[in-house]
Amino acid sequence: MRIISGRFRGRRLRGPRGMGLRPTADRLKESLFNILGAGINGAVVLDVFAGTGSIGLEAISRGARDVVFIESDREAAQLILKNAGLCGVTSGYRILHGDVFAMLREQARTGLTADIVFLDPPYRWGPYRDLLEILARTGIATAESRVVLEHHSKAPVPESGDGFLRVRLVRQSDKCLSLYRIGAGPATDGGDL
Repeated sequence: MRIISGRFRGRRLRGPRGMGLRPTADRLKESLFNILGAGINGAVVLDVFAGTGSIGLEAISRGARDVVFIESDREAAQLILKNAGLCGVTSGYRILHGDVFAMLREQARTGLTADIVFLDPPYRWGPYRDLLEILARTGIATAESRVVLEHHSKAPVPESGDGFLRVRLVRQSDKCLSLYRIGAGPATDGGDL
């Protein structure tokens, strides 16, 4: 596992030894950042179910202004801190440890609005709709935000719900990225995500 591009390109990150984490594969990560393009530069990024921190650290490497990592597993939260150290990152990020829904509500109370939200729950996880709805209800994600959910191709991921609409699906083998538009109104062609 490594940083693919940007100022930390090639830095190796520590992996999840026996922790039950499933880091985003380099090929899928490359697709994600190709989709995000230059929009990552100067962005506020929310990395939910952050695991090793690979996505958020890649975002920092590519110019993100601020990254908020949310991780419920204490060992994984420590791994994110170690990986940030391996990249020499000392500022521009926060690691929040706790229940994902509680942490999202807490961040909403602080007024956090993310430009990019990356969600990578365990593949056997279930409440996808609740997760997307809380982003829309709390204002953490807005109509201008890019919301990306990584999931297994057979996962029961909703296409739409209260305040969100899937506008693009990227499939690589049995792994997928679903891109969502937050807020009311139909999607156009999905090309701007």
